[in-house]
Amino acid sequence: MWIQRVLTSPALQLVLCAVACSISSVAWGQEVRVKELVNVRGVRSNQLMGVGLVVGLSKSGDSAASLSTNKATAAMLQRMGLKVTDQQVSGGNAALVMVTAELPAFARNGDRVEVRVSTLGDAKGLSGGILMSTALKAQDGQVYGMAQGPVVVSQATGAGVQVQTVANVPNGFTVEREFLPIIDKDGVITLSLKHPDFTTNRRLVEVVNRHFKGFFATSKDIHAIAVEIPGIYDGRTVDFIAELEALKVTVDQKAVVVINERTGTVVMGGEVMISPVTISHGDLSISVGGSSGGGKKKGASVVNLGGANVSKLIEGMNSMGMKPADLIGVMQALQSAGALQGDLKFM
Repeated sequence: MWIQRVLTSPALQLVLCAVACSISSVAWGQEVRVKELVNVRGVRSNQLMGVGLVVGLSKSGDSAASLSTNKATAAMLQRMGLKVTDQQVSGGNAALVMVTAELPAFARNGDRVEVRVSTLGDAKGLSGGILMSTALKAQDGQVYGMAQGPVVVSQATGAGVQVQTVANVPNGFTVEREFLPIIDKDGVITLSLKHPDFTTNRRLVEVVNRHFKGFFATSKDIHAIAVEIPGIYDGRTVDFIAELEALKVTVDQKAVVVINERTGTVVMGGEVMISPVTISHGDLSISVGGSSGGGKKKGASVVNLGGANVSKLIEGMNSMGMKPADLIGVMQALQSAGALQGDLKFM
């Protein structure tokens, strides 16, 4: 894939086209490691969540009108041996929060993970607070660890706006229950293509079988590939997967043109072709797929393009100073006429 941004300066447009075309010829059909192409089925993280209390807030916590926060604070104090009712809890110094964390695959007992906390009540901010010990559960209802620690409010993206009601607890979650997924079943692992494609799927199978000298890989569908672990790797599944991930496969992809109408950016693959066609736009005319070479004829606003791909077409349109809106209109017209041999998508 290559990216081209339509600029106002014709000189810059031509330079960018030349660079983009060279990138296209190299990137298309290049070899990519299996590691970047697939996920090993079973190797995945799990979402954890729980409801906790952040205390130590300087009058920026939930108000006294937040009944849930008052009850949660009273319950916490009662567990510590204090006889307190929710009516006796003053507001402003504590906040009820949703606590979330992502438990990595193969997390071991004692590992530490970052936690994110978000207010549930009417608290104005969490800056300077401390998250009290909170149990985090997965969707199976099991507790996988405890979260606790000082809250750190980070700067939000935007024009100087700071979000005070969402914060992190660095390394605030301690794993208590190990998450050990099963990645091989009866000596077979399953690879899932991140971008399913029939051609890439077949090529990956061929590369694996050729490298390990046998029929170990089998396509299950466009997305999944089952790989049998060779006998010499018995008990060494990690070594086998490491060697498998290092193999390189020539990636294939569909011919797609993506246009961002707001910025005038065009993204396309090198195989996006244009059928022979003549385009007339205002006082400009472009002939694609003709026999004559590139170049602008004297005394006429006509450009003949011998090549029949989108990159050559856009290079010609840029050389004539077409605006982004005009370029997008031409691409839409090409698709409607059936001359664009690929998919046209808009962001």
